[in-house]
Amino acid sequence: MVHSAYDSHELVGDCSTKIDAVESYGSKLLLGCSDGSLRIYAPESSDSDRSHPPDRHSPTLELLKESYAQERSISGFLKKPILAMEVLRSKELLLSLSESISFHKLPNFETIAVITKAKGANVYSWDDRRGYLCFARQKRVCIFRHDGGRGFVEVKEFAVPDTVKSMSWCGENICIGIRREYMILNASNGSLSEVFPSGRIAPPLVVSLPSGELLLGKDNIGVFVDQNGKLVQEGRICWSDSPSEIIIQKPYAMALLPRYVEIRSLRAPYPLIQTVVLRNVRHIIQSNAAIIVSLDNSVYGLFPVPLGAQIVQLTASGNFEEALALCKLLPQEDSSLRAAKESSIHIRYAHYLFENGSYEEAMEHFVASQVDITYVLSLYPSICFPKLAVLPEPEKLVDIGFDASDLSRGSSVMSDDMESSPRCIWSLMRMLPWNQRK
Repeated sequence: MVHSAYDSHELVGDCSTKIDAVESYGSKLLLGCSDGSLRIYAPESSDSDRSHPPDRHSPTLELLKESYAQERSISGFLKKPILAMEVLRSKELLLSLSESISFHKLPNFETIAVITKAKGANVYSWDDRRGYLCFARQKRVCIFRHDGGRGFVEVKEFAVPDTVKSMSWCGENICIGIRREYMILNASNGSLSEVFPSGRIAPPLVVSLPSGELLLGKDNIGVFVDQNGKLVQEGRICWSDSPSEIIIQKPYAMALLPRYVEIRSLRAPYPLIQTVVLRNVRHIIQSNAAIIVSLDNSVYGLFPVPLGAQIVQLTASGNFEEALALCKLLPQEDSSLRAAKESSIHIRYAHYLFENGSYEEAMEHFVASQVDITYVLSLYPSICFPKLAVLPEPEKLVDIGFDASDLSRGSSVMSDDMESSPRCIWSLMRMLPWNQRK
């Protein structure tokens, strides 16, 4: 483990019925159980009347890092076990996948629409921007559109070569993963274009990225493609095992592996950041402020460690590139804090590089830190510069004929010269390797 990017906390323990699906709504947890019931859990510290519906516009309504208690149970919510749920926040609806696909009005969970044609559907994908739903059953893909009220209108239905195992909208088309390959389905005319074969061991897995691109699973490899299925030249994620689910929460990608949840950076070469070991994990779901981890009879939350704390961890362990990358994610209102952190990291990184013989790269980080050059020189009093440095054309304007004693005293005149001419710094950079080898 490189550092702790997430803290694990048990939210629900010892649920009396097996949990098949989980979702969040504001600060509450929705648990779809194997008996067809829907159980609503709220934070134990909530002082408000729990019967009061949540205000979806409130910025404070997010999962809390504390224990949850059952607030309400709706028996017979669905006749059969709930396979998946998703809160459609822009519509204030809850989508449920069971023996068919149903839509329930929030916050009272009234069923307002059932797509009977979705009976037997095993996967679906929702396009929130357009209000389009696609789902697959057997060797058919169906597309429905929300009509703006309480109903859904069928748009298209297409045949595909095999049973769809995974699917996601990609722009106005659909990427599907069937038994042996990935394909792009044109949602207008039903034409199919091949992407590449899926893995030999794990079933296909299609994951949509915030950028609009896709991450396609090929056993333990995640391959990046654009909306047309073309490879993106940014490498590939190598997981420790074949994931069954992947979610993206920038700047990390999280995969559900057989033995644990694995967290990797989204920056190439996609290094391992953290592993979270929990037994019998069934699902991982992205929430508004955390990652929800669903087990057979309990629910955990993975809460992001504040960026500042992560940056401190990474810097202390010598992962300077990752630390600098996280600095760029600090809020704009913290620009002064960001600049101070970046300067400090650049200096520490420069020390590390210099001590390991990467002199020019070290000087680049010293320059990036905007530290006074006399400070840099004072760190290396053993370095002796030539009494006269003749710079190549057109840089003969700068004469840096100082001996070692002058340098160690850090003359203020020299400091002025350095500040007035960045070329001097680069000249010193060229000389430092020569002196160090000497």
